[in-house]
Amino acid sequence: MRKVTMDLTDRDVENTQYLREVLHARSNAQVISIALSLLRFIVSALLNPGTQLLLRNPDGSLDRVVVPELENITNRSSAYRANTG
Repeated sequence: MRKVTMDLTDRDVENTQYLREVLHARSNAQVISIALSLLRFIVSALLNPGTQLLLRNPDGSLDRVVVPELENITNRSSAYRANTG
């Protein structure tokens, strides 16, 4: 296991505290680990052409979730793979 030290913004601290509470995480490190695993799962799914991130509402309708940082993930990942072999 590797220890990592980083500077956090007030927003990062607030997000970490919120997630620690709702996820019942034992530590901030566990929160970060869960968040990274979840993000990796989402990114991996979005790499499939035509895949969208959706939320099902209680009435059964679907809303598309738009995450600006992930909108062009297919283009960016293709370029990454081309550069890294």
